[in-house]
Amino acid sequence: MKRWLLIFSLTLSLILLGIGGWKFYQYWNENDQSDTLYSSLEVYVKYPDEQPESTLPEEDEPTSEILETAAPWPEVDFASLQQTNPNIVGWLYSEGTPINYPVVQGTDNSYYLTHLYDGTYNANGCLFLDCRVNRDFSAFHSIIYGHYMRSGAMFASLAGYKDQSYYEEHPTLMLMTPDKNYTVALFAGYVASVDDPAWEVVFSDASAFEAWLIQAQERSTFDSSVKPTSNDRILTLSTCSYEFNNARYVVLGVLQEQ
Repeated sequence: MKRWLLIFSLTLSLILLGIGGWKFYQYWNENDQSDTLYSSLEVYVKYPDEQPESTLPEEDEPTSEILETAAPWPEVDFASLQQTNPNIVGWLYSEGTPINYPVVQGTDNSYYLTHLYDGTYNANGCLFLDCRVNRDFSAFHSIIYGHYMRSGAMFASLAGYKDQSYYEEHPTLMLMTPDKNYTVALFAGYVASVDDPAWEVVFSDASAFEAWLIQAQERSTFDSSVKPTSNDRILTLSTCSYEFNNARYVVLGVLQEQ
């Protein structure tokens, strides 16, 4: 009996060890595959020799049209890039952070959770625009989703906006599209439940939209002098968070056309 239990225990241990080893290999292999693929995109993007610094507005300036990043911007060859995948709708860049990725849009909000921008199956997924909004970011509220990867990739660095000092270092992002460039002037970031209205894209009227904006600012983990209005177009960046089950962290900014 004891001999049988010993053999069973050893067998079970070997099986569990094998499963653990396979999962570790799969995790490492998918990260390596993702890094290699995104590194290959360098041929489609030309970066200026020196990036200008984003500036924070003065406290007494109430308008949202105040955070601007001077040229030059990274130049994205969308014509060539879209030959790899016509679903590519933009490129999101945050200087000094890992956020430097193409943005795609699918027919649902599930496919690109587990596929790279070229359609390769990979748990890292990619950054993707909500399927409910216009691909040219003309909606009043657009949303880009991305995983929180333990490697620091995708949208993991958004967690930094839970600290005021990180916001002050990175108050804006750059969004390039085939037609226009936008500064994303951040004004709020907060931890949300999946039941929150953080992902609403249709509002009954301007007052409802303005109330939604005010609620986001009141819950924000950082203070910003950017004051959005119901006439602005808003971009939300959404990723996982771990304060509670199914928590999310959303960062909101005003799209300022350049």
